[in-house]
Amino acid sequence: MVDIQVPFILLGLGPVGRTLVRQILDTHKTVAQRTGIQFVLAGISDSSGLMWEDEGISDKMLQKILRDTDNRRKLNGVADLHPHTKLYDVLLPGTLLVDATHTLETTSIVQDALKAGCGIVVANKMPLAAEWAKAKMYYDHPLIRYEATVGAGLPIISTLRYLLDTGDEITSIEASVSGTLGFLCTALELGVPYSVAVANAKNMGYTEPDPRDDLSGHDIVRKALILARTAGWPLEMNNLTSEPMYPQSLASGTVEDFMAALPSIDEIYAAQIRLAQSEGRTLRYVAHISPKGGRVGLMSVARDGHIGSKSGPANSVAIFTHRYQEMPLVISGPGAGPEIKAAGVMEDMLQLANTLQNKTTPSSR
Repeated sequence: MVDIQVPFILLGLGPVGRTLVRQILDTHKTVAQRTGIQFVLAGISDSSGLMWEDEGISDKMLQKILRDTDNRRKLNGVADLHPHTKLYDVLLPGTLLVDATHTLETTSIVQDALKAGCGIVVANKMPLAAEWAKAKMYYDHPLIRYEATVGAGLPIISTLRYLLDTGDEITSIEASVSGTLGFLCTALELGVPYSVAVANAKNMGYTEPDPRDDLSGHDIVRKALILARTAGWPLEMNNLTSEPMYPQSLASGTVEDFMAALPSIDEIYAAQIRLAQSEGRTLRYVAHISPKGGRVGLMSVARDGHIGSKSGPANSVAIFTHRYQEMPLVISGPGAGPEIKAAGVMEDMLQLANTLQNKTTPSSR
């Protein structure tokens, strides 16, 4: 029996947003039986406008939305929409706002939602990696969760918070948190030429349409910054150095030109992997972070270590603390894919739903 219905608003109908809708449709009975919570999707917003139903959008309509917005089509082709400004009129205490976009433009609606007593679940790395003065609220407010921003659904953020909440002090973090670059490094380890590995990753949909968006390491820097700030280190982007997996000479030009030029650097990466293997090591794209800053780039690591032993799109994060000095606390597992990321979002939603319910329900003690 359902104890409580929790309305939520979804910002963004990309891969993660769509998968979240599908998961809620597929699992709502099981989730309600286990938790006593049923999520009711009342509003969906994309760049074309806001779809809103006071009593919740019906399952039939949600199925139609998933079907008719496939291949990046917008909501305005499915139903009549409200302007985005209506969002500010429908923020009520106890409602959840889920940010599954990839933009900085959601900050104002998040601020208003917090003032209205809403809970916020963020899968969008952009605002959390903004300059600290603007990003600080995402880390300090008790009604904001953002587990899915790093490691998809792996319990990385919650573990960092648990360590701090129990009085431990985090001293450094070592992380491999890119499924795409993990796939690429595993291919290099197996002897696949760099140019072929990049082409395979692109053809399999592991990279963005321009692979340089992944190979630049910028996304890893954002994740590293989120980890650092969660650990209590208010670093800025310029406190982290990064090394792209291509030379500066290939940073400009078309995607076609970039892909055509890659064979010219095959030997550079082949030589690096040979050197690492001669030392009993291998290559991985790693972030090393401490209170003073960090470095992100391709590094030689122990083949049997917590990062070197992982292959393909697996993520691994090692957390060194006063309690975990000699042997770090390691979290590893699949860290990519909309299914895993959407599940991480739903877990945050459940946590916040319980928090909001406890704030409004008198204690039985």
